[in-house]
Amino acid sequence: MNCIIDMPSYTYAIKGQRLLRARGFPCTVKRRGKDSRSGCGFSVVLHGNCESAAKVLDMYDIPYSISNGGDEGDDKL
Repeated sequence: MNCIIDMPSYTYAIKGQRLLRARGFPCTVKRRGKDSRSGCGFSVVLHGNCESAAKVLDMYDIPYSISNGGDEGDDKL
């Protein structure tokens, strides 16, 4: 299962990626295109459980929103 976690900045994307990788979540940082519905910016593409990853990001107060694979109420920005 893949999900896309949109981050408000490159710094948060890298922080999120490091936190998730340290906890066994395989993920990569990708730059969003200008035509993205979320606008320009960075996303963490996660290959795993979005819900578990969101809990990790919440524990460390990393702002994010899940644009693919999450529920409507998962928006944290």
